[in-house]
Amino acid sequence: MRLFITIVCFLVFAVGTVLGSDKTPGPGSRFGIDYVFAFDPEYQNDALAEKLSEIKAGWVNFAGISWKDTEPNPPQLGVHTYNWTVLDKTVKVWQNHGFQIAISIRLNNGWFAGRQKHKPAVDFPLLSTYLNSSDRLPEPKYMDSFRAWVSALVERYDGDGEKDMPGLKYPILHYQVGNEYANPMFWTGTSEDYKVLLSEFASAAKKSCVLVKIISNGIRWNDMFHGDPEGVLLERRFAVFLKALPSEGWRQEFIRARKITEDTVALAGIYDILDGGGNGPYPTMSRGYMAWMKKELAKSNKTTTIWDMEARCEPQIAPIPNAGYHPSLNVPDGKKILAAMNWKIVPRHIEAIAWYRAEQARTLVQVFVARFAAGFEKVFMGMPSDWNGTLAALSVPNPYLGLLDRERNPWPAFFAFRELAAKLDGFIKAERIENGKNVEMFKFSFPEPKKMVWVVWLNENKTRGMDDPLPKANIVLKEFTATASVQLCPTTNDACVSTSFSPSPGGLALEISPTPIIIEEK
Repeated sequence: MRLFITIVCFLVFAVGTVLGSDKTPGPGSRFGIDYVFAFDPEYQNDALAEKLSEIKAGWVNFAGISWKDTEPNPPQLGVHTYNWTVLDKTVKVWQNHGFQIAISIRLNNGWFAGRQKHKPAVDFPLLSTYLNSSDRLPEPKYMDSFRAWVSALVERYDGDGEKDMPGLKYPILHYQVGNEYANPMFWTGTSEDYKVLLSEFASAAKKSCVLVKIISNGIRWNDMFHGDPEGVLLERRFAVFLKALPSEGWRQEFIRARKITEDTVALAGIYDILDGGGNGPYPTMSRGYMAWMKKELAKSNKTTTIWDMEARCEPQIAPIPNAGYHPSLNVPDGKKILAAMNWKIVPRHIEAIAWYRAEQARTLVQVFVARFAAGFEKVFMGMPSDWNGTLAALSVPNPYLGLLDRERNPWPAFFAFRELAAKLDGFIKAERIENGKNVEMFKFSFPEPKKMVWVVWLNENKTRGMDDPLPKANIVLKEFTATASVQLCPTTNDACVSTSFSPSPGGLALEISPTPIIIEEK
């Protein structure tokens, strides 16, 4: 019987690939969108899913799918009562628009919660609130209930015809266990506890459907590998970073965070996919970060697939204290830019928004391209919408994070994302091309008959402020000897225009800037 169910599950997955291809590229898509909060009414809105489907990104990540929200009360006399109503509704909305769904699970402070084994030695606003809702290993007496919940969750969405959600279009087979557990706001357990949680989830999930893929909690190094393409400077940089922290309490927190990060990588094999999220607008850290992850995996004689499930593109106008190694990456006068964006009465309000949104579009393209060339299989962009005017804005210094505004109107980053997905999805190889110039050049190869696509931009030596001119340079790309279509990454909401160029015998002559240029061979 189990073999039969497995075969059915596989066939439904194959059908799902086809079903997903009418509006989005399906499971094979390299592109995703993070932070779809399935229990928030905003993300149950058909209009939001429809608008984001225009990007043609194949995936969304359902963030914060909590056990306590789907089983709010403990079982009675051994009988579990699950409430799938809200989750079912959100699944239908996003599947109706062709998205493949990954589910990121949380535990929070439910009836099953075990004790908090870690209390940070530091304090900051809202910390106690976050700690109260942090994940930790369930009490031992509720581990059977945890396994039952995992089994029921996977069974409902695996598409095998047994206890499935009514109207399920194709299976949901990717589950992330936890969110950024190096951060005590999200995890107050130990590394050993996480191994137990991950193992129990994986075992219960794969008993329900052997095709399920388990994703690790997201590891985060922010800007630590900026300018370190071989990933060899961590020890020195980390020591300097610790020394600069304001107290011994902060130092202990980051030592703990590093241990949990390294221990998470070492659990490859229990999970199928490592979430090596960038969690910041750092295209320049992609190669070093990937090199470090591969070295860490090699320590345990392991390899694994690596995704970035939370890339970011917002300019660093509001740096978070004690979180970054490279203050030079912060935008000069960033606080003034943020103030101008916040208030219409502030001079240069419209100018600040236009500058910021153009930078956001440039950064999005640079981040995606650099991640792919470094070896990330899939990249998810957070966030779908800005957070200004929401309670979530209290948790971030800069709420202007999204592809859309609060009324679901697209920003330039939306159009940049859409163009990039249209040009690059389906690539089979991405590589960075060394050119001996101050130019970032990347080549994407595709199955026949599609020709190669190149992405090029001028590398900047320092972070620009709003009043700094956009640097430009004239170059000749000797790699091009045939006709090519050249298109600038959109930095406004205007329509994109492609120009056909016929190179001279010496190559393709272009004026370049930090705005990425997409070049398609003809």
